[in-house]
Amino acid sequence: MPICTTCTTRVPFLYTVYESSYNLRLEQCPNCHSFADPYVEHDSLTLLLDLILLKRGVYRHLLYNRGAEPRRSVAGTAITPEKSIREKEKIRWETIFRFGGPLICIDAFIRWCHLNPSQPHETSPWTGETMSDLLRTLVGVSVETVAFHVGVICACSIVLGTVDWLTSRTAVSDIRREFRFSLIPLTLLYSSLTKLFLLFLLTIWRPSAESAPFSSGFRLDREWIVRNVLGGMSAGFGLRVVLDAHPLFTTIIIVVGWLAKNAASNLVSRWVGGDEQMGEAWRAYSIP
Repeated sequence: MPICTTCTTRVPFLYTVYESSYNLRLEQCPNCHSFADPYVEHDSLTLLLDLILLKRGVYRHLLYNRGAEPRRSVAGTAITPEKSIREKEKIRWETIFRFGGPLICIDAFIRWCHLNPSQPHETSPWTGETMSDLLRTLVGVSVETVAFHVGVICACSIVLGTVDWLTSRTAVSDIRREFRFSLIPLTLLYSSLTKLFLLFLLTIWRPSAESAPFSSGFRLDREWIVRNVLGGMSAGFGLRVVLDAHPLFTTIIIVVGWLAKNAASNLVSRWVGGDEQMGEAWRAYSIP
């Protein structure tokens, strides 16, 4: 069942369609009396920008309300179709694989550019050697991503079970009633958009050493900060939205995911880098 993007109260439907798909009316939340989900009328660009800006409403729309069937009013008769839980889970996992694949490829390209900053301009960059390096980077990023997601899912299972056992809460929030573990990898993928957007900007625009702050002494590694600090904060924010838990618990979950990612990074660093020096560079870029 969809939820209100403002107060997370469950609502039977988000909008009603009359006769044609362009004639619709947004429904009000019975609890807060605001529109249940105004993102129904927004385009994909608005959703993308709000994801990068880490807005709670767009997370709730994409995770819980995306694809929800409207109530259809035909000849004065209201028809409310409803998908089964199995169908929703199938659609959600398809979205994870369809959305996660391109993001992993983008992340691998950004990582490859970071590890190979000085490519010769007089020759084509797409030689057999560079393609081999890019392929190894893609495999390494895939292994790290899977390890991070598995670590976060396992930590979520343990933390949520422990919290429920300690608190013995009698009143469960609507957002927890709608919680499924398939929401976690989807949340992490959505949260990574902020990190990848900034990393891509740093990839195509690298400030010179003369104009960089702290260049005389301490070297500020912008890419490391964006990937690990900002990436961890955005992932924690996304988990805070979907888990309805205290920020302390989401921080613990992210740390466990980092540990799993670090273990995977140590395993593949030598193979991905090709030699010990590049392997060290891979670990230095991966490990918080």
